[in-house]
Amino acid sequence: MAFFDDLKTAATTAGKLSKDTLETTKLKGEVVLEERDMNRAFAKIGAYYYNIALQGLDMPDEVKDLVREIDEHKQRIETLNRQINDIKDNKM
Repeated sequence: MAFFDDLKTAATTAGKLSKDTLETTKLKGEVVLEERDMNRAFAKIGAYYYNIALQGLDMPDEVKDLVREIDEHKQRIETLNRQINDIKDNKM
C-alpha cells in the first residue's frame, strides 16, 4: 500500500505544481501587459514634452538633449527608409 500512497502523493504534488506553474505564468503575463501599458503612458508623456520642445518653449537641458537624440533617430530612420526604397526601386 505504501507504493500507492507514494503514487497518490506524487500525483497530487504534480497537480499542484502544474496549477502553480499555470497561475505563475498567468500572473507573469499580466505583469507584461501592465508594463506595456505603463510604457505607453511614458511614451505619451515623452511625446507631449517633445512637442512642447519643438514649439521652442523653455525646457531643461536634459530634455533638450533627449529631443536632439530623438531627432537623430528620426533622421537615421529616414535615411534607412530611403535606402530601403532605393533597393526596392532597383529590383523593379
